[in-house]
Amino acid sequence: MRVGVVGTGNMGRALIDALLVKYGNAVAIMAFDQNHNACKTLQSAAEISQPAEWFTEERTPSAVIIAVKPSDIVSASEIFSSIDEKKRVKPLYISIAAGVSISSLHKILPAGARICRVMPNTPALVGAGMSAYALSENCCSDDSRIVEEIFTACGKILQVPEKMLNAVTGLSGSGPAYVFLFIEALIEGGVTAGLPYQIARECALQTLVGSAEMITKTGENPSVLKSKVMSPAGTTASGLMALEENAFKHAVISAVVAATRRSEQLGS
Repeated sequence: MRVGVVGTGNMGRALIDALLVKYGNAVAIMAFDQNHNACKTLQSAAEISQPAEWFTEERTPSAVIIAVKPSDIVSASEIFSSIDEKKRVKPLYISIAAGVSISSLHKILPAGARICRVMPNTPALVGAGMSAYALSENCCSDDSRIVEEIFTACGKILQVPEKMLNAVTGLSGSGPAYVFLFIEALIEGGVTAGLPYQIARECALQTLVGSAEMITKTGENPSVLKSKVMSPAGTTASGLMALEENAFKHAVISAVVAATRRSEQLGS
């Protein structure tokens, strides 16, 4: 498999590293960034080259990942407008720009381009990402295979209708920040209650990891597991009451909805 990557920031770099770790010599990576300094510390196994050099019959990549911010998507896509139309073999274009719709990508990528829109998240940087993707109507089943081979290298991925991707952005795309804030609050709560910082940190982190693992392995609803922790007039009941008094659940729901709306605005 040959993969081109435009944009070698955190997410582009994470994908490159994950592909090389999982597939080794079975994958060839070609990378480009308009900021040349961003490419200097890439793994030596990745070829740093101009996209114009990628499109020959022998070298055309199976997929080109456009790993740039939404504000840079037009300039990144214009790189291919004068290249691809004369080539017999055309790659699958994969965009990870939040909020940028497939219809918008069709307007700026070469005519007839096969397009995949993916929403990853930052835990992909440590191989524990959650991604979701949607394909343009002219894609084929082999394109699904390519996308899943790429993104399972750094976590989990599932296919959804494109209309769901903004909500995915609000939940799992932005979700790590909500979780980090919650962990930060747990640690500060532990310190306020009298624990040394390092002990509070270790307790908070393992509590989050263990709780997520418990939901995954038992398959039980979070509300059921929550009730199993709580006893009448006990410590957990007091803690949950304090969260409810401060509208914790409503605040989290509002955060997901607000991030979803912002993703919709970015695509309009």
